[in-house]
Amino acid sequence: MKTLDFLTVAFSALAIAASAAAAGLFVQRKSQKGEPPSSIIFAVLSFCFLAVGCLGYLFSGAAVVLPVTVFLAVLCLILHVSAESPAVRRADPAAADSGEALFSVPEAETPAMDGDFFPDTGEEPEENTEDALLQIGQEFISHISESMTGGVNLDKLLDFANQTLIRTTKADGGVVFLVDDFEDILNAKAFSGQFPPPYKLPDDLPHKPIRVETSFRYVQLPFKDNLFGEAAVSAEAVLIPDGTADPRVYVNGPEDFLKPGSYIIAPLSIKGKVVGIAGLARLPGNPAFTETEFRTAKTLANYAGAAINNVYCIQEILEHADLERGAEIAAEIQNTLQPKRLPDLPEVGFGFFFQPTKGICGDYCDVILARRDRIALIMADVAGKGMLSSMVMISLRAILHLVTNTTKDAATILDWVNKGITGKINVDHYATLTYVSYSADTHELEYANAGHQPMLLWRSAEKKIERIHQNSDPIGVERTSAYSEIKLTVEPGDIIILYTDGLVEALNAEGVQYGVGGLSKVVAENEDAPAKDIAAAVKHDLKNFLGSATMHDDQSLLVMKIKN
Repeated sequence: MKTLDFLTVAFSALAIAASAAAAGLFVQRKSQKGEPPSSIIFAVLSFCFLAVGCLGYLFSGAAVVLPVTVFLAVLCLILHVSAESPAVRRADPAAADSGEALFSVPEAETPAMDGDFFPDTGEEPEENTEDALLQIGQEFISHISESMTGGVNLDKLLDFANQTLIRTTKADGGVVFLVDDFEDILNAKAFSGQFPPPYKLPDDLPHKPIRVETSFRYVQLPFKDNLFGEAAVSAEAVLIPDGTADPRVYVNGPEDFLKPGSYIIAPLSIKGKVVGIAGLARLPGNPAFTETEFRTAKTLANYAGAAINNVYCIQEILEHADLERGAEIAAEIQNTLQPKRLPDLPEVGFGFFFQPTKGICGDYCDVILARRDRIALIMADVAGKGMLSSMVMISLRAILHLVTNTTKDAATILDWVNKGITGKINVDHYATLTYVSYSADTHELEYANAGHQPMLLWRSAEKKIERIHQNSDPIGVERTSAYSEIKLTVEPGDIIILYTDGLVEALNAEGVQYGVGGLSKVVAENEDAPAKDIAAAVKHDLKNFLGSATMHDDQSLLVMKIKN
């Protein structure tokens, strides 16, 4: 045999041996992993190619056979190594058989959240615990998002938090309390499962399971002398492996359902502020809570605390928005009730201005042409603000427009208005009111007051201001309140001025009050002007007096001037 033939055969034999060894190694490794040898086919192919090529050369003597088969064997080995690369893996058998992609990058898997989050044996893998807690956190965020659209109420969120804590820690029972900051107590808001009370039950409570559970569901606990209250004060979570051996746990009786087991008490807090308390219990005979479960409960309690605090914030924003909208509606109602255009009569002239303050909506002014021989002037100020004030204002206007058409005097009119309002409104929303009735035929004026600011009367002939006042009750306080009237005669050039306290009690930046003096001064200086110009002059003077000072109440003025 030639030297070339000997070397070729020797090389082929070594290649066959190497391929066989590689095949055996790969089969062994795959078997140890308990997996089918997905890439062993390449090793077998390379072995077959080399064996066939070597035998073909020996029997046929064709030198070209061996190089071709060696090339094919090497190609198979390259594919074999590629298949075993840690950066690439074979797709599932079904995908491979169907002709789909041979290699694919594995996707990250999120553990499914079913009834049990963690295995029952030993300590839970840290990664699984974190994944589970993160998913629960996402569920809390989902509940917060729903609350922004009104889709979930706080009670529903608390029940979700309680059930999640029970399920995650495998507790037998759970309870969630909310902190009442005004009374320093804890109110039970969510309860589920079996939970032996660790606090002292009322002495008169029968030791029956249903009675004890009902009492626990609605209990209010102080911030002392019980585990829950002490945790709220300290803002520290508590793990009690054995309640029977812990002096902080109160044993209420020998009954089995009252025997304490293991407890976790965890504050629901956000940035150090405790908004509630979560309690978890395991019955005697069941394994005590572990440190891992304790840490899990604290983490979930923090999630719940953040969620509850966010719902509080959202509710506050929504309530504020409702108040803002209510104030806007009240302002629209008030503006509608104010006179748009005062009558222009041969006997008298009118002037008026109204300067509202946002959110107050208390002033009401009106001029009613009751009968052909009577003109009624009304100036009222409703206590309180917002929608309730507007409702009182609407009631006042309706009653006044009804009763002023009668021939009754001013005192009787106020008495009817008072009886119509009292008992229909909250006492905090009473109204002060001035009612003036004027007869152009007799030049007689009837004045009646219900706790309102004095009427000012400019006497043209005497060039002075008279202050007309009565001591009387506001409208809506007492149904039995009695009202009287004052009758006056007026002359051409006389001026009647009605106003609210927001005008005369207005303060400038230096804290000085505008006062009746400031109002009287402007009226005296403009006595010869028409009524509407007098009102405009007062408005201008008041604006200059206040400067940049902030208004704190509505300002209203009604002027009636007797013509020549």
